[in-house]
Amino acid sequence: MPFVRLDVRRPGHADRIVYVPVTTRTSYLLKSSEGGMVLRFDRGDVVAARVRPLNIGDVGALLSRRRRHKRFQLPLGRGAVLQPLLHISGPEGRELARALGSLAGWGFGTASDNLQKTLSRHFNGPQAEAPERLPTVEPKIAVALHLHYPDLWPEFEALLEATGRQFQLFLTLTRPDAALAQRVQARFPGAEITVYENRGRDVGPFIQLLREGKFDPFDLICKLHGKKSGQSGPRMVLGEIWRQVSAFDLIGSRGVVDRIIANFERSPDTQMIGSRRFRLPNEWKGEKSAWGENRAMALNLLETMGMPSSSRLDFFAGTMFWVRRGALEPLRRLDLPLAAFPEETGQQDGTLQHALERVLGMICTKIGVASDGDMTTDSREADPIG
Repeated sequence: MPFVRLDVRRPGHADRIVYVPVTTRTSYLLKSSEGGMVLRFDRGDVVAARVRPLNIGDVGALLSRRRRHKRFQLPLGRGAVLQPLLHISGPEGRELARALGSLAGWGFGTASDNLQKTLSRHFNGPQAEAPERLPTVEPKIAVALHLHYPDLWPEFEALLEATGRQFQLFLTLTRPDAALAQRVQARFPGAEITVYENRGRDVGPFIQLLREGKFDPFDLICKLHGKKSGQSGPRMVLGEIWRQVSAFDLIGSRGVVDRIIANFERSPDTQMIGSRRFRLPNEWKGEKSAWGENRAMALNLLETMGMPSSSRLDFFAGTMFWVRRGALEPLRRLDLPLAAFPEETGQQDGTLQHALERVLGMICTKIGVASDGDMTTDSREADPIG
């Protein structure tokens, strides 16, 4: 992650921690009307740091890019501001600036609570929580995890183990991996590991598990996947944040999982729960953007299931969520084989998996959202599914 932790200390004020974008060599502009401020980076993250007053040679470069720099600024309290100067920090800085611009388009601006809280959990791990009240009847839980990138297994392994719950793990891969299979079985005995051809990203294998009846014995399914959006550049940073936010909101701690399960028990008509930050449309991504190139195909799928084309667009981008098994029955009846999904060529929109990403939320009559361990639900009138 291209961020470092910065401790801000000022006499007479509470200490503050902010997470600052960083490249191999990054310049920052510090604005403050008071002295005595101490800024401390984590030792392992910064090899060397140098502080100097602003000089006349800096003014031209700063003024010409004033708007670009300003959108990345981080308030440090009492009027002090730290401004990363990414556009004058070389090609790497300009690349990171594009990544941060992409994040801001999803509601993860550099100074936003969304991003700062996500980075806090990334660097420090989730806070310890007392277990919630156990449900009256313990539901049978399946976890469907798709990993095209096996290197992400340790991240999910730690999160799943920390939930403290019994579940059946269904792990889908796109190539055999004996070492990974051994590690998974050692930690989660009885896990079912299936290798599918690389079609349909995470959605294709999930639909196959549904078709094959793997989820039939279960009440709730938690669908996860090792999302990456490119190996470098702006899309890579977005993918890292996207995956971590969704995972933390869905399985970030035992308390998070307990609250989600309690919500399903308390609200029998709630059919799906996902991350609030990636429920679309929202204030950052309007309906046109949320549809992308998928409207016609998604509506055709809904009509095939007996759902009118007037159904409201409402889904979790990234297809990570908790769902009641019964809510998936209309999709099961579509009986989509893996061959129905296109071969992987790096498509970013307009495929069957992208259409199903939207359909998965639209077939649910009541959706809940999880964020930072809190739960809310939002009901809507849904069209009946034939």
